[in-house]
Parts: sequence; C-alpha cells; structure tokens
Amino acid sequence: MAGEDRKLLQTLIILTSAILILSLISAGATFFVIMSKTTPATKKVIVEKPELGPIQSLGEFVVNLSDPTETHYLRANVVLELDYGSSLKLSEEVDKRMPQIKDIVIATLGAKTSIQLADAENREALKQELKDKINAILNRGQLARVYFTSFAIQ
Repeated sequence: MAGEDRKLLQTLIILTSAILILSLISAGATFFVIMSKTTPATKKVIVEKPELGPIQSLGEFVVNLSDPTETHYLRANVVLELDYGSSLKLSEEVDKRMPQIKDIVIATLGAKTSIQLADAENREALKQELKDKINAILNRGQLARVYFTSFAIQ
C-alpha cells in the first residue's frame, strides 16, 4: 500500500507541476499578447507650418454669374498670398499688373454659376484656378494661395 500511495503522490506532484507550468506559460503568453496590442510610445513629430507670405488684397468684386435662367450676383473679397520666399520685386509686379489680375478674377468668377459656387469643393477648385491663371502672367515669383475673405451669392 505504501508503494501505491507513493506512486499516487508522485503522480499528483507531476500533475500539479504540469498545471503550474502551463498556468505560468499561459499567463506569460497573455501578458505578451496584451502588451503587443497596446501602442508603443510614439515620438512627437513637430511639423513646422509654412510661413505666411506677403498678403495683397484685391478688394471686393461684384460680378454677374453665368446662370442661364435667373440673374445671380457674387460679392467676394479676394486676397493673394505671395510665396514666402518671394522678393519685393514680386510685390511690385503684382501692383503693376493689378488691372490684369483683377480682369482675370472678374472673368473667372463671372464664368461660374451659382450652383457651382454653392459647393465648397468647387470654391476650393476656383481658388486653385485663380492661382494658376494669375501665376501664368507673373514673371518674378508665384502666388502661394488665394483666399476669399468674404463670399456671398445673391
């Protein structure tokens, strides 16, 4: 009987040890899975915003829109941002070409319909179109952006 008790005790010790080892392995695996799912500490990336270039206001424009059935007007203030690295010569050129630039703005705005201009995406596309057309006539630098400081369709 003593031999059987001893065998039973050895079996119990082996089973308990196996359960303990499996529990530790399971706990370790769970810890690593949980830790791998948490996001590691990320470095803060500092993004420098581009400097604001010189600003030139074109003033207020009131134009008839190209709506086929009804008469609609657009009243908008347009402001140009010159490229940050631009020279004083670009600012002087913009002043000198102001009649041409205003003509481009009037023609471009007047070619749009009220439905086109009611959409925010189309207004952003209009800014890009104005920028491209004005940049095409400038020799001493480029515009960085075109802004509408007021924009009302009537």
